[in-house]
Amino acid sequence: MRLAYYTEKQVESALGERTAFQLAEQAFRFLAEKKALMPPKIYLRLPGPEANDFRAMPAAVLARGHEAAGVKWVCVFPQNPKRGLPTVFGTVLLNSPHTGRPLALVEAGALTAIRTAAASAVATRYLANPSPRRLALIGAGRQAGYQLKAIGRIARFREIGVWGFRPAEAESFCRRWRCVFPQLEPCADIRACVQDADVIVTSTPSRRPLIRKAWVKRGAHINAIGADAKGKQELDPALLFAARVVADQWEQASHSGEINVSFWNGSFKRRHLHAELGEIVAGRRKGRTGPREITIFDSTGLAVLDIHFANHAVRTLR
Repeated sequence: MRLAYYTEKQVESALGERTAFQLAEQAFRFLAEKKALMPPKIYLRLPGPEANDFRAMPAAVLARGHEAAGVKWVCVFPQNPKRGLPTVFGTVLLNSPHTGRPLALVEAGALTAIRTAAASAVATRYLANPSPRRLALIGAGRQAGYQLKAIGRIARFREIGVWGFRPAEAESFCRRWRCVFPQLEPCADIRACVQDADVIVTSTPSRRPLIRKAWVKRGAHINAIGADAKGKQELDPALLFAARVVADQWEQASHSGEINVSFWNGSFKRRHLHAELGEIVAGRRKGRTGPREITIFDSTGLAVLDIHFANHAVRTLR
């Protein structure tokens, strides 16, 4: 039996921004409607100061016409950019949900970046105020580029500020993307970047709060992406209690998302979470309730999106 293999370049060709948005929206809806199965991701944390880890992420999609099952094996090595390597490497193994037979191996670095950005785009569509004017990108690595493309497709921003977690990162990012988004401008400090922003995206490996509550204006929406393991955080904890917080999934977010530090110290309870994004997409809960409300999407990355995206790519490419 020969196992089909799909490269990152092939996968990316099958997952444009419009398609990715539709797939993410579907996957969130499937999860809310119990048409998908997904246990929490499993972490294998390596010893040492770099906080490197591996993650196993199984899921199955049960919705008619979209049936799929598989697991993503992914790693996060935060210091890899210094070595000239991506922070994230991953592979998806797809199996038949009917027989269990292995069907395909799919390179998942680009897939992970695309589905993460698509999830932010869905959250922005459902939670941000209409016609946002300014976008702030906090973190200017590979994921920030995918976030820019995905969110830039659904909103026309007049201004886009960029702050880099590493020296000269923002300047390099703006040079790379300014031909597509001429409104890009690097920012010397975080406060200047976010204080007038309508939409904020955080995608750093930070383990301390970067954005203070006082810097975020009323009505802003935040996609909190970077906190994806225990101990990571990018936002002032006070922001969590001043905002309407929506997670991709409560169990994952409470253990490894933006809310994890406040959850583990006992201050953030289940009652403080407004909803999971799938509940809002499926129409079971309301999203934003007013123009001055701050909203936060706590994005940890869901295996059901990985499997749904990989399955679509394989069906398109074979």
